[in-house]
Amino acid sequence: MALSPTLWRTCRVLSGGTRLALLRRVIKHPGLSVSELAAAEKIDLARASQELRRLQARGIVGVEREGRRVRYFPEPDPLVASAKPLLRALQEACAKYPPAGDEQTARIAHGLAHERRIAVVRALQEEPRPFLALQGAVQIPGQTLWHHLRLLAAGGWVEQDGRTWKLAANDHPLAKCLLKLL
Repeated sequence: MALSPTLWRTCRVLSGGTRLALLRRVIKHPGLSVSELAAAEKIDLARASQELRRLQARGIVGVEREGRRVRYFPEPDPLVASAKPLLRALQEACAKYPPAGDEQTARIAHGLAHERRIAVVRALQEEPRPFLALQGAVQIPGQTLWHHLRLLAAGGWVEQDGRTWKLAANDHPLAKCLLKLL
């Protein structure tokens, strides 16, 4: 049976700067141990281990155990349907952008790190909508919808065209992948 971690929770994990930095290292240097990754990122061993386990739980990285040593690899979990395309998109983003670009990747992931924001993006995939029509489509209170729209705009997901909200063009590999997964 395939595991199906929710997309918004996976995006929440991918919105962490430390996790993205660790993932970038795993992609560039497969097989590093937790202690090597912690030292490279100048964080303590416990935190590195916790952050790497979060990535593993979403199916984005694989592990190999050698006694007490745990090594991480950019290998998607075959039981997580979204893991392979997400890892491919993240590898492409790491190749395309320098480490400073991880901030943009984190904002994109944070944009979809809530199930209500995913509902908004899905509604706007159907068609651009004025605020009240969008509110009716997603059944979210007005003030809450504004909050989510601001976060989606900050992540490059939506933009306002006059009174109408629409999806923004975004050629980032992660954004393109997440849109396909919706």
